[in-house]
Amino acid sequence: MTRHRVCGVSEVASNAMKPFAMGRGTVLLTRLPSGEIKAVGSRCPHQGANLEHGCVTGHAYSDQPNVLLMDRPGQILRCPWHGFEFDLSSGESVADHGKLRLRRFNVEIEGDDVFIVM
Repeated sequence: MTRHRVCGVSEVASNAMKPFAMGRGTVLLTRLPSGEIKAVGSRCPHQGANLEHGCVTGHAYSDQPNVLLMDRPGQILRCPWHGFEFDLSSGESVADHGKLRLRRFNVEIEGDDVFIVM
């Protein structure tokens, strides 16, 4: 396995995607509300949209008419093209539970440095 230093810990913000070129592709970093840093591929598995332009949000749902509830703030990445939503912790699609999945990368923190392990 190869480790690639991509940035400092302080450069990764919550509720935002930070892109880094890795080989022929791009990896996106974000910080979850727990403080954990996650790394995912920049292409949506649905139709290849650039997820760098997506938004980090929560999961909106309803259990009755005219009521909208929100949970898991800062843990869901929404695709900018078709609104597909992915859990940043597991990479799974929120709607179809595992049929579509984000490409995920292992992240290691060493001091103030963030490494992606491939």
